[in-house]
Amino acid sequence: MDGGSAVVSLCVPLLAIEVGGSYDDLGALRATHALTYAVGAFFLGRLADRVGYQRAMAACCLAMTVIYLGYYRVDAVAQLFGLALLTGLGLAAFWPSVQAWLGREQNRAGLRRAIGGFNMSWSLGLIVGPGVAGALYAAYADFSFVLAAILAAALCVAITLVRVRESAPVELEEESASIAAARRFLPVAWIANFATFFATGVIRALFPKLATDLGVATEHLGYLMALIGVAQFTAFTLVARSDRWQFKLWPLALVQLCALAGLCALAFGDSLFVFAVGLLLHGLLIGFTFTSSGFYSLHSPSPAGRRIGFHEAILGSGNLVGPLLGGLAGEHIGARAPYLLAAGVIAVAMVMQWMYLRRNK
Repeated sequence: MDGGSAVVSLCVPLLAIEVGGSYDDLGALRATHALTYAVGAFFLGRLADRVGYQRAMAACCLAMTVIYLGYYRVDAVAQLFGLALLTGLGLAAFWPSVQAWLGREQNRAGLRRAIGGFNMSWSLGLIVGPGVAGALYAAYADFSFVLAAILAAALCVAITLVRVRESAPVELEEESASIAAARRFLPVAWIANFATFFATGVIRALFPKLATDLGVATEHLGYLMALIGVAQFTAFTLVARSDRWQFKLWPLALVQLCALAGLCALAFGDSLFVFAVGLLLHGLLIGFTFTSSGFYSLHSPSPAGRRIGFHEAILGSGNLVGPLLGGLAGEHIGARAPYLLAAGVIAVAMVMQWMYLRRNK
């Protein structure tokens, strides 16, 4: 699913540029997708608890097959906005369901391993997707969206036919202390996740235009964007092997400081190497904050659809506000301004995290 989404995520800004899209349009497109995703995840996470996670996932894949095929016929920016709205709503049924299903009746150690394997799996899609998309779009642009539709259709068939044998429930009462700690750290992780995906939305919506304006070839742009996935995969691998980062603020603060340096590299750099470093650092941030938010949301004995839906809604809201404000900054201040704006949001989020934990010792 993320492989197909990554293909579309890279190709939509390039398609928008071809049909006359501006910085404002690129930011608004990402924001439209994020708005329907955030709202949809908030409500559909609860609904998935009732109708069943597997059914919700299959229905989403079927919808995404049709939606991705719609990009094949786009010849105006206005059409992209309608498809962005539908794409966000369709995906909002998928990711909360997957994660809630993943965390059912898991203890602390099992949940860490399950989230680690899950995160490494979907991040592989973000590694392969942009690299394939850059070369494919340069050779035959329209087939990029057909490929995404084929992947979604295949996934729909797989989810419908394959039967998963779930493990027996485990006792969580003996982990009441870590569950209480997870509840305390959950708002901290949510704050960090919002700031992370504010910056992610800025980068994914606007960096393709900055790179194109600077003369970066489409193939090289695809490889650059794939570095985010490489760094995410690395972070997911490391986090899955240890629990020393849990219930501590300093690891989260460290990766956010590194991400600030990466955003400054995007704001002031002008070479492929500098851009690569900035995108790698941002991928590390996504890997850590996403895992933290997911772990603290799922580490509870009660059904997780509602909490993980809120986790995904916060992610979506960052993707909404980031491209919207970043697009305005890029259009009216300068092409590098969105990355400084994103750095400022992460800095403010770090202060908020520290203040929250200080008040809730």
